[in-house]
Amino acid sequence: MFEKDKANHVIYGVIIYGLHSLIITPIFSLIAVYVIALAKEFYDKKKTGKFSYSDIMATLLGGVIGLLISIIN
Repeated sequence: MFEKDKANHVIYGVIIYGLHSLIITPIFSLIAVYVIALAKEFYDKKKTGKFSYSDIMATLLGGVIGLLISIIN
């Protein structure tokens, strides 16, 4: 199962994608998810000394789920 932290990243990825998809194209919405996830990890690195690639991947997974939801609708 997912750790709670990873589940939160997936949820935030869906939310970030959904908000951006209201104003920009799907590909740019996914890029926005990636950039925000990357910025969050650089912030974490500066604050705690930890950089997590798996957090970035979990957030991107959320963005892809958001994309799939928008395709289905």
